[in-house]
Amino acid sequence: MTTPVRVAVIGAGMAGQAHAFGYRTASMAVSSSLPVVLDTIADPNLPLAQSVADRYGFAHATDDIDALLARDDIDAISVALPNFLHAEVLPAVIASGKHVFAEKPIGRTAEESASLQALAEASPAVTGVGFSFRRLPALAALAAAVAEGRLGTVHTVKGWYRADYAADPAGALSWRYSQEQSGGGALLDIGSHAIDAVQFVAGPITTVDSTTLRTVITERPKPAAGAIGHGASTSTETGPVDNDDIALLTVGFENGAAGQIELSRIAHGVPNSLGVHVFGDRGHATFDSLRPGEFTLFEAGLTDAPYNGPRTVTTGPAHPYFRDVAAMPGGGVGTGYAEAFTAEIQEFLRCVGAGTAMDTDFAAATAMMRVVGAALTVHRSGTAAPVD
Repeated sequence: MTTPVRVAVIGAGMAGQAHAFGYRTASMAVSSSLPVVLDTIADPNLPLAQSVADRYGFAHATDDIDALLARDDIDAISVALPNFLHAEVLPAVIASGKHVFAEKPIGRTAEESASLQALAEASPAVTGVGFSFRRLPALAALAAAVAEGRLGTVHTVKGWYRADYAADPAGALSWRYSQEQSGGGALLDIGSHAIDAVQFVAGPITTVDSTTLRTVITERPKPAAGAIGHGASTSTETGPVDNDDIALLTVGFENGAAGQIELSRIAHGVPNSLGVHVFGDRGHATFDSLRPGEFTLFEAGLTDAPYNGPRTVTTGPAHPYFRDVAAMPGGGVGTGYAEAFTAEIQEFLRCVGAGTAMDTDFAAATAMMRVVGAALTVHRSGTAAPVD
């Protein structure tokens, strides 16, 4: 019998709860997967850690991260903390020798990310990063169609992430609205997913040609102690927002394709939409996470002209990850964002079992951060910049 992996999650906020959900449901995999022991949720807010442990079936809760890292019986740890704490906590977690799965971004700058990447690559343990949208069956299938050449040579790419979590001016002034603590507003908080998604589909971005960053809501009320998420604050004391609500990028890809990436955290009425639209010289394809169980595909010349056009493909067992995450093993039953967290944890556990690197490793996180860094450089200088 395969030895179970005993896991812990550091961070009990929204992202940490998503990781806990992933571990809770990882055993759904019908393909190879390691059995999991749900051990500990760790967070400085002990009552929050206990409530998350109770909700997701973890045996323990703690506010002592050092004691957790010193335990010999913990095999793997997820880290899902505010951006500014990753550089403080991740080195200690990596040094513990345990397998590590970190929420994106692992650093606030490309340099911070690269230093953590170096530590990860020196460790014999498996280290991965949670670019969860890659694990949605529809987006993974679209990326496979591009890789197979179904669209021919890609020449145009459009990516976006539109969300409305910051559309309410009463939303509390959390660390997400501080450039120093976050490393970026919409550009990094949601842009990290969109940038990774377009590179997953269309290959590396090599230049950022233009960047527009705008802050629309310039002040917000200060949060209550211990608050998590994006909720409103009743405080009458306000503070400044010093990062972007909107980011618009024009980019160039390694294969010569041109692209645009649109990011907004104040898109009223669009709670969570990540999308990719890619054109090649033989067709096009589109994915939007608002309709996560499908993608559209057009292949030129597939049938006679009067009957040819974009078709909607509904995800099913033939697509990546579907069999391991869907509630029923048949097309059309639907998969959504929750299943992406299950799939990413399943992939992490497979790599732990096999001793192989994840495709979303710390190098992938640094590749994304180099695009963010180039975008910030272009915003300051007004001239195009290469992605180092």
